[in-house]
Amino acid sequence: MRRILLSCAILGVLTLPAATASADANATGKPGFLVVRNAANNGGVNGKPAVRVVMQQGFVLGSVGKKDEARIDVYQLGGQSAPAAAGSEPSKPVQWHGLPGREFNGSGFRFRAIGGFYRVEVRGFGVYLFAGGHGNVRFHGEGTYSIDGGTFRSLPGRILKRRIGQG
Repeated sequence: MRRILLSCAILGVLTLPAATASADANATGKPGFLVVRNAANNGGVNGKPAVRVVMQQGFVLGSVGKKDEARIDVYQLGGQSAPAAAGSEPSKPVQWHGLPGREFNGSGFRFRAIGGFYRVEVRGFGVYLFAGGHGNVRFHGEGTYSIDGGTFRSLPGRILKRRIGQG
């Protein structure tokens, strides 16, 4: 009888970390993904954003075509990795509700915000964007989008709100 109780106690101690890890994985939820192709808004680089992504946990990557022009504002809401761009004009500091950010603009450049809590606003023409993780998205204008590997659809004329990632 003692051996059975001892065996059950040892088995319980060994399975407790696995059960805890499984509960933590379910608490964070499954990440979601957003792909936007050739996004454009009516007001150009000074108009309202065609795409606005608030990513609580994840990343946002994107590029602007060589013949297109865009302005990307990336606000760092928390996290350790600063947003970056390659090939854009020199970035400018910007603020949103007192929070720091960087403005990247020009033609033919790439941008990224990885491993933190970001707000990314896309203005202009010819922007391709890929976001993954957990967050909220608002978009409208021209171009196409896909959420979680679904069928590509046209960006709507009115503002559409979606959540990506579960949890």
